[in-house]
Amino acid sequence: MKRRDFMAVTGTMLVPALVYAQPVAPMRRIAILDPGDRALRADQWQVLESRLRELGYAEGRNLAIDRRWADGVDARLPQLAQELLAGKPEAVLVMTTPATQALMRLTDKIPIVMTGTADPVGTGLVASLARPGRNVTGVSVQLADVAKKRLDLMREMLPKAKRFGLLGPAANAGVQSVLKQLQATAGGQGLEVRLLDAADPQGIARAFDRLTAESLDAVLVAQVLHQHQRQVVDLAAQHRIPAGYVDRDFLDAGGLLVFGPDRDGPYRHAADYVHRILQGANPAEMPVIQPTEFWLGVNLQTARALKLSVPHSILLRANRVIE
Repeated sequence: MKRRDFMAVTGTMLVPALVYAQPVAPMRRIAILDPGDRALRADQWQVLESRLRELGYAEGRNLAIDRRWADGVDARLPQLAQELLAGKPEAVLVMTTPATQALMRLTDKIPIVMTGTADPVGTGLVASLARPGRNVTGVSVQLADVAKKRLDLMREMLPKAKRFGLLGPAANAGVQSVLKQLQATAGGQGLEVRLLDAADPQGIARAFDRLTAESLDAVLVAQVLHQHQRQVVDLAAQHRIPAGYVDRDFLDAGGLLVFGPDRDGPYRHAADYVHRILQGANPAEMPVIQPTEFWLGVNLQTARALKLSVPHSILLRANRVIE
């Protein structure tokens, strides 16, 4: 055999060997703990997974994701957290303060990345936003600040309103933090804010009965009740009570006013943090991110049903108005 023919044949034979000799990317393992149901935040989790793909991770190829949903029952969170941690993930993505607390009780080693909690400093999840100091970091939506802005918007729409309710579960540390800061703000303005304890459908129904019995002027709905948005919006309509919400899904369901952080941004930021952690970053030294973009929506159909006139100043600022 001529030398050049031998080299050609040898080279051809080596190709498969070279291909198989390429290093295989290690399978990275993360987990997701969602207090809602599978469909509740499906769009946002898809945003996170899309960002992870942009960063080079593909589920099934070099990324394994273990998921658990509590279906709106916080009592299930400790067991679900235990199941996830048994799989030894390199990071866990989590939503809400109770879900984060459930994980923190079980591990101080595995990084926990929040996709949005109400007040991580006030509820003890982190030492500070700049230096979390533990195995927890991620995104804080600072819902107390968001709630205060919603209160301002509701007062702009209802200038005579003095007595407000905050609808949410009393056992939720994030809700308690929001309540405390709302009451501090309201007290200086001659307003009153009362907590209407509501954690499940029965509690929500009782809370609306109490709201009517106590003649409250309006209600702010805690983000954690997103799971029960249809019931909350329907009861607000039945009781003819103006209500302000955080998530834009409530607007499409018939909610009067929505003000809150951009929905997708926190999930993209959380994906970036997971990537950094998988590259070796220490969550204790990764500052907790706060949203910089917010979204305002108004449902004029609901306003007309309540015989309310929405100020032009609000309509001009709104990202979306349902006519």
